[in-house]
Amino acid sequence: MQSMLPSTKLAAATRSLRTTQSIRSLATSPLTQQAISDHKLTHPPAPRVPSGAAGIQTTTTPAEQARLDAEAKRVHESHVQKLEQEHKRMLERYDESQKILDKYSVMPGKSADYMSIFKRISDANSSDAKRTAKQPLVLKKISDSFTETFLPFKDNRALREEYVNFYGEIRLGKVLEDLDRVAGAVAYKHASDQHGELAPIVFVTASVDRIDLKQRLSPNKNYRLAGMVTYVGFSSLEIYIQVQPVAEPGVPAETEPNLVARFTMVGRDKYTGKSSQVNPLLLGDENERRLVKISEQIKEHKKSIAQADLYKRPPSEEETMVIHNQWMETNKFASSGYGIHVNLPTDMVWLDKTVMESVTVCFPSERNVHNKIFGGYLMRLAHELSFANGAVFTHSRPSYVSLDDFSFQKPVNIGSILKLTSQVVYSEPENKTFQVAVSADVIDNLQNKTERTNTFYFNFHCPNGLVRRV
Repeated sequence: MQSMLPSTKLAAATRSLRTTQSIRSLATSPLTQQAISDHKLTHPPAPRVPSGAAGIQTTTTPAEQARLDAEAKRVHESHVQKLEQEHKRMLERYDESQKILDKYSVMPGKSADYMSIFKRISDANSSDAKRTAKQPLVLKKISDSFTETFLPFKDNRALREEYVNFYGEIRLGKVLEDLDRVAGAVAYKHASDQHGELAPIVFVTASVDRIDLKQRLSPNKNYRLAGMVTYVGFSSLEIYIQVQPVAEPGVPAETEPNLVARFTMVGRDKYTGKSSQVNPLLLGDENERRLVKISEQIKEHKKSIAQADLYKRPPSEEETMVIHNQWMETNKFASSGYGIHVNLPTDMVWLDKTVMESVTVCFPSERNVHNKIFGGYLMRLAHELSFANGAVFTHSRPSYVSLDDFSFQKPVNIGSILKLTSQVVYSEPENKTFQVAVSADVIDNLQNKTERTNTFYFNFHCPNGLVRRV
């Protein structure tokens, strides 16, 4: 161990330390309790037979038995009919949601009408008068931006095959990609005029404030992704999205969402690229005012975090003490040679021994409407690499818990060589939790230089694996 922490390691350690309180709360979260036993997810206990019921014999007349059989048949047929009607309604809503996503699409490759998107983003045939004309603002309600889509894993085998992983669970990286797509559609829908037509404005994902998985997604359920605008600035929108199972007939609906996410989208003028004012928000009842109030508090919290950034302020006294204690603990195992490591106990690992990398060439199929690589695609790649690193780190299968806030600092161009570097930057063996940071860098092979675009921070929990001290 070196006598001093390099600045990059200090930044990683301090950044991770500042999420310690949120990580500690994971040990008692619903996801943690559920992840303790995977068996319960796929093998529900059999119904118990009431005491004394076994061996009881009853006698019924043929007429009574025929009546009971007819009643059972009627109940069964009624249940089947309800299932068919519910399935039909969900398919109708799914088709309608796809039309909305196509109209306000952020990915040409995912849209059924590519030419309409091309006309929307192209300004080659726009007159100077149209370029300089100012779009009148429209007061929009929260409900006006409401957008939903469905992931019918239970009813669509082809979709389930696309989203399922080796363990028979849902690939969360694919869901993260869908969340960004829904957030873009919500933003464009809010920015539309009174007739629902698109305004001369383009949106980019400025940041992801938080994505929390409250309960693991099942491939044997249908899910609804629903999003809406909860806060409006001058050119920014905060969008709240939740993922919830579709209620089945005869089964009580789940009141709590399985996954919640918050995105911040920023609007730019289509022709000038400058900040463009978006439609203001018209608040209705007290619930909508409460939503906006929560969003304002989150915005203020983000400002305070930004002001305490490690590149602006040194670590606090508490953070310095924790880092110093960790250094003193590992210094016992340091070698006399500079930068030379010695073997650690089995429950400890050197920080630079947890690095895992991947390199991807960015193809046009993953572009957005601005001809840049889609942010949701980058999130998926980063999540899958962080999971792979976590699986190697714990020698087990970790469970995703949350994605901390991050910003898309720079766009990734089509054809870029994208290098993702993951590293376990913090762990709490006593709580079976750890954090993986994934840095995204674009390699310029012509000028032989590398440029950082953003860094993701994924939190995991692994109750059955060995979470070592980093």
